Amino acid sequence: MIMPAKDWFNSKEIKKLRDLDLGELYSREFFRDPLRITIVNHDLLYAPADGVVLYAKEFDPDDFLEIKGVDFTLAEMLVDPGYKERSLVIGIFMTAFDVHVNRAPASSLHVSSRATNNIYTHNVSMIMEENGLLYENRINKNKLGYLIANERKISVFYTSALHGVYYIVQVGDRDVDVIINWRLNQHILQGDRFGQIRFGSQVDIVIPVKYLKYYEILVKPLDHVEAGLDPIIRIMKG
Repeated sequence: MIMPAKDWFNSKEIKKLRDLDLGELYSREFFRDPLRITIVNHDLLYAPADGVVLYAKEFDPDDFLEIKGVDFTLAEMLVDPGYKERSLVIGIFMTAFDVHVNRAPASSLHVSSRATNNIYTHNVSMIMEENGLLYENRINKNKLGYLIANERKISVFYTSALHGVYYIVQVGDRDVDVIINWRLNQHILQGDRFGQIRFGSQVDIVIPVKYLKYYEILVKPLDHVEAGLDPIIRIMKG
């Protein structure tokens, strides 16, 4: 259920996780994959990841958006200098307390998944970034300690709900070879698992607006969402 990030952070479930030592959190709870019952609705796109919404708006290819404290253009994020589409982008920051399984926002064909060059960000532990997100309502760049390479994968999906494609950008944490994807070249039902970031921190969905004539954004920055359960976009018939 969509709720303010502070309310989620102070919920009973998350308080139990916060009481764990880091070893237990990262070795056991970090990899949990709870059963979720999803309802297929072709007028909705669901969150691809659990986490805190960072931004939810349209960007031009040369507009800057922020990934873990560093600005990138949309074209740079997609590693496609030829990308010319104005796009709706919703970024989700996965905290250390979130489930890290990624799910399909719509019933889709998983067209491709490619690893790209590493993305360099101000990368510190997710716990430190959560302090900025959940208590100061932003990532506090003054607390970001050093640069480090983050693994990044870009997947392309085709869905009849849009009569077009959308992109999922997965960004890992400090480690590499932690992003896994499956069911390539297969049709995936809305809400089904398509990947996991075993140590990770951000997932973005990018939708060219030419496939979104009429739509409503259902989330705002600092909302907390759950993959496959919470709708983030309503497709409206024109």
